[in-house]
Amino acid sequence: MLLKSLAILLLLISFSCSNNPSDIDSVEPKKIRERALTIAILPEQNVFEQRKKYSPLAEYLSNALDMNVKIKLLDSYGSIYDEIKNKTIDGAFFGSFNYVLTKARADIEPIARAVGTDGKSTYRGLMFTRKDTGLTGDVRALKGKSIALVHEVTTAGYIYPVWYLKKHGVNNFEQYFSKITFTGSHDAAILAVFKGQADIGAAKNLIYEKLLSEHPDIKDKLTVIASSIEVPSNTLCVRGDLDPGIKISLKEVLLSMHTSPDGKDTLGALNASGFEETADSEFDELRTMAKELDIDIKIYPFRHNR
Repeated sequence: MLLKSLAILLLLISFSCSNNPSDIDSVEPKKIRERALTIAILPEQNVFEQRKKYSPLAEYLSNALDMNVKIKLLDSYGSIYDEIKNKTIDGAFFGSFNYVLTKARADIEPIARAVGTDGKSTYRGLMFTRKDTGLTGDVRALKGKSIALVHEVTTAGYIYPVWYLKKHGVNNFEQYFSKITFTGSHDAAILAVFKGQADIGAAKNLIYEKLLSEHPDIKDKLTVIASSIEVPSNTLCVRGDLDPGIKISLKEVLLSMHTSPDGKDTLGALNASGFEETADSEFDELRTMAKELDIDIKIYPFRHNR
């Protein structure tokens, strides 16, 4: 019995010695990254669409920069300035007018913006209605109607329609309509008009076209009555005091991501073909538009009491 036990013991020792420890512990431990970068996203669409769109980008940047890149979904267009000022975020994808307002009172730097699959990196503001209303771009017929907007710090969802009416002689925008509704997102403004909750709507053409391509019933019922100049699409900007090395690396990664298979997959989620550099001067036409509306961009509120 003793001899049998010794034989078993020797067999076990022999087995353990013949195996390479690296073969036993072949699962690579999860990489721990000490540095982090938080990028905020505006609520252009519902939260599920935004998460689906930007989560792949966070993962790609995390791997490329060797940092924990986190996406923070904001619940309001008005909160982005406070997030930058309080340094609770390192950067954000700014809408064009939001950028103009923030740049006037905080140190931020534009890095790059996505180029769409159509080769364009700009967007337009649209005003639209249901076809059965018979309304056109004639502002006289819009008096007393209801309008669905997005937020007071959006180009397409507020600034453009106010500018459009002023250019056609209407200086009392707030009193010109029977009801003004701020929906909080571009897709919500479009749906409000589609459902008959408003006669007219204003939103970004990129969201409008995407929604209509996905829903033929909406396409059949809505029509555009006015369109703005083109302005830069949402631009990734960072705080001016961010580490210069991170700024350079971030720009390099974004501008080159179309050259790798993983980068192309990530761009697909963004409906983009790549990224391009963005300069502050590209927003000058929007600054002119604000000036024509007598808007002081240094004190214009990010939040309005309604």
